This record gives sequence, structure tokens and C-alpha cells, in this order.
Amino acid sequence: MDIVGQLVFDGLAMGLVYVILAGGFVLVLSVTQIFYIAYGMFYMVGAYAVWYGASVIHLPYFACLFIAPLLTAMLGMLTYILVFHRLRFAEERFLSTITAALGVSLMMSQGGLLIFGTVPRSIPAIIPGMISIMGANVSTDKIVLIGLGIAVTLFLFVVYEKTSIGRAMRAVSYLPETASLQGVNTNRVYTVTMGISCAVAGFAGGIIAPSYGLVPEMGQNVLLPVLLMCMLGGMDSLFGAVIGGLVVGQVLSFGQFFIGSSSQIVLFLVIAVVIFFRPNGLLGRKGDFGGF
Repeated sequence: MDIVGQLVFDGLAMGLVYVILAGGFVLVLSVTQIFYIAYGMFYMVGAYAVWYGASVIHLPYFACLFIAPLLTAMLGMLTYILVFHRLRFAEERFLSTITAALGVSLMMSQGGLLIFGTVPRSIPAIIPGMISIMGANVSTDKIVLIGLGIAVTLFLFVVYEKTSIGRAMRAVSYLPETASLQGVNTNRVYTVTMGISCAVAGFAGGIIAPSYGLVPEMGQNVLLPVLLMCMLGGMDSLFGAVIGGLVVGQVLSFGQFFIGSSSQIVLFLVIAVVIFFRPNGLLGRKGDFGGF
């Protein structure tokens, strides 16, 4: 029971980070229709921004956690304004945007290596100590991570379902031309969506840093799991991203303990079976997604 509880909490902590990342990625993909493969780089930037603020400038951790998503949000909106705005009107829009996203990813990756180096980094525990829950000893840092992950997930749902910008996002994700005719400023919606998505990616990097550390490749390494969970839940479903993230977190946690690296093969097989029977994912909408 101790081991099972430990694995459940480990999977929940990592799964909620994946949920945040998948939620942001689904927003970008469904609203802007940009396959944003540079998305993981904002996760890396957020983590290193928190590390730099906490370890070099010696700011309080939670102050750094507030600054990091602001930084990644501004970077995200800037990349949209400077790079992707004009590509919306290109004839081969999908190919153009994915090529541009690859270029942004390479630039941010190399920039991160130049600024922060290749040495792995770590942040001291926010609240040192362990807590016993249902027979499992869980670090306080992971409890904080789980709490923050739940809070940000709820925030995403509130923004998407209950606010005017969220209603505009939903309208644009379904029928952008019709939404524009109804007075929705689609360019503003695209820019804000990119900012929110990159902000939550930066936040995810910031909350994972004390528990799992930082490496320069973390932005590239996280993209495949995010894509897998989005495929599992549905590439255009925010709730599907939550389901996918939690499932992936638990499968990897239990799988790595019992069967090691083969757990990734099991995960691929599970997702392949789901996609075979439901090509749009568990909760994805029917139809040709994104008009590509």
C-alpha cells in the first residue's frame, strides 16, 4: 500500500504538470490552428526564469513563480505578433506555421544553452519535509505542486468557460469567419490565446523545478508526452487534455516502477488502441480538425 500510494502521488504530481501543458497546447491548437511545436520551449524558459530569480537574484520563490509566466506570456504574444500573424494568410498555412514554429523552437533552444549553459540546475525545496498520506510519504514540494496544478487547471476552465475572452476563443475555434462577422476581433483573440497558453507553460516549468530539477533539454523532452495526451483526450478538447494528462502521469509512474522504460511502449499501445476506435480522441470533436 505504501508503494502504491507513493506511485499514485508521483503520477498525480507529474500528471497535473502535463495537464497544464496539454491544456495550454490545446488552446493554441484549437483556437489559433497553429501546430506550435515550440510550445515546450516556454516550459523550459519558465523553469529557468524561476531558477535564476530564486538562486541568482535570491527573490522569494513565489515571486519568481509570478514573474515567470508573465515573461513567457509576453514572449508568446511577441512571437505571434512578429512571426505568425502574417502567416495566417499564407496559402500553405499549416506548412508555413509549423516551419516557423520549428525555427522559433531552435532559436529559443540555442538561446537557452547560451544563457544558462548545459549544466543541470536545481532549486532548494520550497517547504522541506515529508508528509504521510494514506501510508505514503510524500514530499511537501510535491503536495504544493499538486495544489498549484489543480488551481491552474481550474483557472483555465474558468477563463475558457466563464469569461468573455473564453467565449470568444470558443467561437473562433469553431467558426473564425463567422465570429469575425459577429464583431469578434480574431487577431486579439489569437494574441491573447498565445499569451495565456505560453503563460501556463512557463508556470508549469516553474512549479516542477523544485521537485524534478532543470536540464536544457526539458523543453524538447516534454513535447512528445504533451502530444500523446492531447491525442488521447482529443486535440481540441480542454477537458480531454485533463483526462489525457492524468492517465499519462499514472501510466508512466506505475510503468516506470514495474517495467522500467518499457512503460512508454505500453503508453503508445494504449493510445494507439484509443485512436483506432476513436480517431479524434476520447473527447475530440468529429470532423476535419482545424481545416488543415
